[in-house]
Amino acid sequence: MTMAVACAEVPCADVSGISVLVPLFPVAVVTALLFAWPLTRVIPRRPMLGWLLVAAGLGGYLWFSGGPVPALVVALALAVVGFAFVRGHAKGSVPAEITTR
Repeated sequence: MTMAVACAEVPCADVSGISVLVPLFPVAVVTALLFAWPLTRVIPRRPMLGWLLVAAGLGGYLWFSGGPVPALVVALALAVVGFAFVRGHAKGSVPAEITTR
């Protein structure tokens, strides 16, 4: 079967594939964790918000892996900030108890 018989148009539209960034997903996770390491000194520990941002960021990485680069960068930045919230060490600015005189 020749190419002319299989596809009528030269760039064959019936071919599907995955982005090269999908197999690099574990590398993206480790990179986000390493970029978040310095941020943990200035960001307070908020694990629930952090894991939500990590899930949204890494899900966005997979969703936009074949798409535009700015969306991919924003998704990875969400994961970085999420990992920083998960591992944060800074004290929160919310007072523990409000007292009146």
